[in-house]
Formats: sequence, structure tokens, C-alpha cells
Amino acid sequence: MRDLGILEEIWNGLDEGLILEDLSIFLHWIVTKSRRYAFSHLFQGMPDPDPRPHRETCLKGLLGKPVRKIVPELLGSGDTLRESTGISCLNSALPVPEDAVEGNAVEPFLERARRMKTCFIGHFPDADRWRREGYPVDVIELFPEPGDIHWNDSHAALAAAELVFITGLTLTNGTFPEVIRRTPNARHRVLMGPTVPLSPVFFAHGIDLVGSSVILDIRRALDWCRWGAGSCIFEPEGVIRRVNLFRDPGLREAVTGGEASRKAV
Repeated sequence: MRDLGILEEIWNGLDEGLILEDLSIFLHWIVTKSRRYAFSHLFQGMPDPDPRPHRETCLKGLLGKPVRKIVPELLGSGDTLRESTGISCLNSALPVPEDAVEGNAVEPFLERARRMKTCFIGHFPDADRWRREGYPVDVIELFPEPGDIHWNDSHAALAAAELVFITGLTLTNGTFPEVIRRTPNARHRVLMGPTVPLSPVFFAHGIDLVGSSVILDIRRALDWCRWGAGSCIFEPEGVIRRVNLFRDPGLREAVTGGEASRKAV
């Protein structure tokens, strides 16, 4: 059983009256609605205990059920489709905090990354760009590409890291607690990606910035998913908004300049 302790803290705080109102499953995305519309990647590269191609995968029976009840069942299932749906349901049940601000989770650390040892857990476009520009960046992956470091061989790189950017997939594949343990010298840890629940609970577990996304235009978002979009779901203007929660108010002020216009909602 994967360590879901942090996610359990979050789902235990959900309103009991919230039910799953809508569910759409696409090639790359799971879109759900309870409190609001939200989405998650359909996870790839995770072990599946039941690889039979014709097993029962229809999840229509979840509709109308309490989110607080189905989320732990889905996240504890060990099934890729259900775990992806569970994260999307959890996201959809969370309000967007009033202190969330618009922005890319990487941008606040651009200048720091020029001089600080940096690790990305998972592949992000900024990691590739920074490596090309000569930043001291390592990429840690369970399925490494050329130039990456395998998770099993990452102890030294992570121990030396001052900036750590962490994919939300670590929350469901069981590696998140170990990422925290392996990064004792991190000055900033960022948990980011559309899979990440927009919750301040992570601040008590070593995270300094939580970066996620909210859907602004559900009709266009569903169209884009329907057409096979992967990470390109972020491209159409006005469909989604990247938002951040900051543990340190000082960093938040430095990024936003105190501008109300940077608020996410």
C-alpha cells in the first residue's frame, strides 16, 4: 500500500455534502466536477495490478456518490485509471484559496536557479530549457531519458540540491516522503503540476510553494481534451490558469509586488 498520509489529511477535511456531479475520461486527462471542475493527468508508467485489456473500466457508478467516500477508495485501489480519477475528484472538491495567485510555479526561482544546485523530480519543459542554458540542473526520473538520473541513483544529487521541483505524481506513486527525506539541504521545495491538489496542507510537510491549475472555461477545456491534448492543454488562452500557494508571505510579495491583479480568483 502506498503512503497516502498527506492526501488523507486533505480528503479528511472535505465537506461531507459534496458529491461527484460529472466525470469525463480522455486519452490524457480525467475531468471531474464536485465543488468546481478540475482535472488530473491520466497517469502513465505506474504499475497496474490487473493488466487484462477487457477488465471493467466504466466508472459511471461513481456519479452521485460523496467525494469524501470515493476518493480514498480510488486512491487506494492500485489501479491507474481509478487513482487518476481519485486525484481529479480530490482537486474538484477543494476551493481555490483566496491567497492563491496567478503564475508559473517555476518563475519565482529563475534567478536563484542560475546559482543554486537544482533538481527536478519528473520531466518539465523548464528543466530542459535551464539545462540547455547551462544552469546547474539535474532531472530525476523513474523512466530516465538521456542525461537524466534514475530515481534509484539519485541520492547524491538530491542531497546536494538547494532547489527541488517535484511532480505531483510522487503523491500517488509513493515517492513523495522519500523525496523529502533525500533533500535535507533544500532551501526551497516546489510541488507542481495539474495533478497537485491546491491545498496548504503540504506546507507542514516540507513544501514551500504549491503550483497547480484551475479550469476557467470548461467547454473549451473539454474540447481540447477530446482532441487528444496532452500537456498542450495549457496552450489555449483563457482555458486554464496556473496558480500558486506560497508558504512564505515574503516570497509571495516578492513575486506579486502586492498586486491584487495577480490573484487567481
